[in-house]
Amino acid sequence: MTLFTFAVVNWNTRDLLDACLASIYAVKGDYEIQVLVADNASSDGSAEMVRAKYPDVELVETGGNLGFAGGHKPLFQRGKGRYHVLVNSDVRLLPGCLEKLDARMQADDRIGIAGCRIVDEDGRVQPSCRRFPNLWRQLLDASGLNRLFPRSPFINALKMGGFDHLSSREVDQVMGSLFLIRREVIQAIGILDTAFFMYYEEVDYCLRCRRAGYKVFYEAEARVFHKGGGSSKKVKTLTIRRTMRSMRRYYLKNHGGWTWLPLLAILSLDLVTHVGYALVTFRNAPATFKAYALGWWDVLTFRSAGR
Repeated sequence: MTLFTFAVVNWNTRDLLDACLASIYAVKGDYEIQVLVADNASSDGSAEMVRAKYPDVELVETGGNLGFAGGHKPLFQRGKGRYHVLVNSDVRLLPGCLEKLDARMQADDRIGIAGCRIVDEDGRVQPSCRRFPNLWRQLLDASGLNRLFPRSPFINALKMGGFDHLSSREVDQVMGSLFLIRREVIQAIGILDTAFFMYYEEVDYCLRCRRAGYKVFYEAEARVFHKGGGSSKKVKTLTIRRTMRSMRRYYLKNHGGWTWLPLLAILSLDLVTHVGYALVTFRNAPATFKAYALGWWDVLTFRSAGR
């Protein structure tokens, strides 16, 4: 049986995708793997590069930009692995990553989802674990106080202030840069919710996993390199708007329609603190205001998270 299925959704990140795929084959060792790529109508030659350089990769050309969850849908349908691994195109797997993940998953069959330690070019850890969002944690995050007290487990509760990313442990959620799912979990709860275009789909999936009785686990001994922002850097204002739309979708789905008004108030505070921070740090306050104001309007008017 194929042990690892690697599933990558790509949109105009040809060179990053090339490095990502090369890293998968470089660390595979003796494992039997399946590599799937969904290309969301890239215009930079990504699909042509995959066909030319990686003939073993199963390439799906979706015909349009279906987003993250939508792009992954046909890959879930084609996956054959015991572990279905969502990998962002701006990630490179590092030596030993698969061995550590495999050992952890074999040691505890109640782990349904696993993430790993994410590092940057200098080997510094990028925070990759969070608690599940709720209105109180969202309010603290929007207040900006977490910038002043980043290591406080109370004030920076959503982002797990003070969490030691060098220690492996069960967590609420892991980030989707590398997101390993046990096959039995997919059979139990299905695939990612395609009502999310981008962002919060992995948060929702971790919550569904936990509700089904499985664990979400952070494996510190498995490491990947993350470039960051591969596709989202190209559309920064739209990225912020999509994040806020997806946030509303997550609260509506998991906490009820009554959360709309308090969430809107929290996002009003979020707008103020982000614009204030942009002003004092000289980081283009007008553009920041535009992005967060448009996101706030999307939430107010119930604009769909699926686009």
